[in-house]
Amino acid sequence: MKLSQRVSQIAISSTANVFAQVTQLKAEGVNLVDLGPGEPDFPTPENIKHAAIQAIHANFTRYTSTDGIMQLKEAIIQRHAQDFQSDFTTNEVLVTAGGKHAIFNLINSLIESGDEVIIPSPYWVTFREAVHYASGCCQFVPTTESDNFRLTASQIESAFSPKTRLIMLNSPNNPSGAIIQTEEMKKIADLARCRGTIVLTDECYCHFNYQDLKPFSLASLGKAYRDHVVVVGSVSKTYAMTGWRVGFCLGPAKLIKAMLKIQSHCTSNVNSIAQKAAVEALVGPQTSILEMLGEYTRRREFIINALNSIPGITCNWPDGAFYAYPNVSHFLGSSRIPSVSDLAFRILQEARVAVVPGDAFGTKDHLRISYATSMEQLKKGVIRLEKFFKTL
Repeated sequence: MKLSQRVSQIAISSTANVFAQVTQLKAEGVNLVDLGPGEPDFPTPENIKHAAIQAIHANFTRYTSTDGIMQLKEAIIQRHAQDFQSDFTTNEVLVTAGGKHAIFNLINSLIESGDEVIIPSPYWVTFREAVHYASGCCQFVPTTESDNFRLTASQIESAFSPKTRLIMLNSPNNPSGAIIQTEEMKKIADLARCRGTIVLTDECYCHFNYQDLKPFSLASLGKAYRDHVVVVGSVSKTYAMTGWRVGFCLGPAKLIKAMLKIQSHCTSNVNSIAQKAAVEALVGPQTSILEMLGEYTRRREFIINALNSIPGITCNWPDGAFYAYPNVSHFLGSSRIPSVSDLAFRILQEARVAVVPGDAFGTKDHLRISYATSMEQLKKGVIRLEKFFKTL
């Protein structure tokens, strides 16, 4: 069977691959500590679940508008305005099946063969693959561990060319947890406006910031930047709703309309019941966010200190999100462990701990460890990792 070239030039998501391996091993009865998934372990808040139940009882189970129910579009606009002082209208919002879906629609609406997309590294795995699927060219901009992986506008500027069509930002970053400083974000937006390109700002982790770092959105810069800024967001991380699959895109009406064309022939509308639940998440009490952030702060303190106590491992303190990104280069390069992917595989097979290798995110010396799991599991995972690394 001959497959299309476009599907042959992309790889399955590395995080999805780890998830599949873990699922298989658990099904076989293997006692695993799963530090791989980027998924909150908290239950979806009760008020959100109740809204979904009400929607079921009200028989809200039919097709909706492909771009999302008006109530949800208005709730997205209202929440973003309250959080970031933005000013979007309903024809500038598209409801999607998760943030990943919004990114895929966006790239396939903008990028043609040979177009260049600037992507800071380390990057979320789907950024690269979505660009490749659209036959675009990725221009990776490496950030440095010594600067805590924080991106600067000058780094972005150095990657510009006449073919640049899009800049993709993710702050807080998956996998490093780095937050781009507000002044640098503004400078990047100015670059995009001057060069006539677009900045995608992925805000899926925007509410999980540490040490009093305030959430910031490029959409707060006002109407002068309206044609150059696109926001992608999701209820998945913020409200522990990963399985509900509700995301959104906020951007220029012309672009939203183009994305809607793709969606109308792909998924049609997002699940009707999940949309009602998302409305409640956005307009209802927001206390669960602070509760989760408090627990993530406690886990962050534990896991970073624990990783740095293992000889041969160094780990930066993440500014946000819920990932540790330790440097394990001390253990790499030998004939036994030639790459970080080999190391992650051995950790899974021998220590029975699931982690994601950094080469999935564009770096060769790191592992991604999620602390979106219980303290009990984190402690168990650290004990196993300590024992494993002592054998190397």
